[in-house]
Amino acid sequence: MAVTSDPFTATDLAGMIPDLWVPYVLEEKFAKYVLGNFVRDYTIYAQDGGNTFEIPDVFTNSFTPQTQSTQGAEVTTESVAQAKVQLAINTHKYIALLIGDKDQAQLWKSYDFNGVYGRKCGSALHIVLEDALTALWSGLSTNLIGDTATQLVDAEIRQGINKLATGKFDLRECAFFIHTYVFWVQLASIAKYYDASQSGLLGKAQSFVIDGNFGPMDASRGLTGALYGISMFTTPEIVSGLQTYRNLLLHKDALGFGTQTPGGNIVRIQAENAIRNLGLLTVLDIVYGVKVVREPAAVLLNASSAFIGS
Repeated sequence: MAVTSDPFTATDLAGMIPDLWVPYVLEEKFAKYVLGNFVRDYTIYAQDGGNTFEIPDVFTNSFTPQTQSTQGAEVTTESVAQAKVQLAINTHKYIALLIGDKDQAQLWKSYDFNGVYGRKCGSALHIVLEDALTALWSGLSTNLIGDTATQLVDAEIRQGINKLATGKFDLRECAFFIHTYVFWVQLASIAKYYDASQSGLLGKAQSFVIDGNFGPMDASRGLTGALYGISMFTTPEIVSGLQTYRNLLLHKDALGFGTQTPGGNIVRIQAENAIRNLGLLTVLDIVYGVKVVREPAAVLLNASSAFIGS
């Protein structure tokens, strides 16, 4: 029996084969809001106006204990100079969207256009503030560890801790902020951290290789456990420049920020039907400022952005 050699193809049937639109939208993924949830937030003091926080600093200069060698002698008084730190609310960022009335009416109602793009733009503005905080690494000069040529190693982690401990900072109020590359490619290669016979976890259920974290963690805020009892957060927003990741070990008072976005939230969203454009205008914005408030309370942990641990 003869067999036909000219069946219909998908190209022939293109006019009748429909495209299928799934209800799932590929939304952009953003980093966690990490540093902003840890360092000192002065926002509450900015709600009644003003553009600069004046933060008194009595940390810089110290008193000198005197010896009362002769009982009843007149005491020696002293005064130490006070200092202040100024945190300026000086940055206003926004994202604006405009969609015409015709296009808005024709959008398929199965998709939450405003919700999807509201989340996308809101997250982008949150990360603007997060990036401003991580960029403060360039204002650190007291405690500098590591370099551009080598990986971050355990000895440097301990040196960083010692810097803050020597400065009498409460280590319970400190935390590491490590780039995800440094965490997974460098720190995770240190046998002391994953070898149960060296880490003290032999015979215990907890294991870095099994769990992927150093003890109790909270992925929703980037917490990956603790090193030497100090919380460790990982984030891809740690600054990368000159072949170096600028990881941080911070006391919570080291950096500060404040937001003054109208309405009281970190990010504001406004929308209006703009007659002049025959469309819906949506604007999201944030008003903020950041500052290195207590510089000795921070440690910069430099690590190569190319070095791969074995």
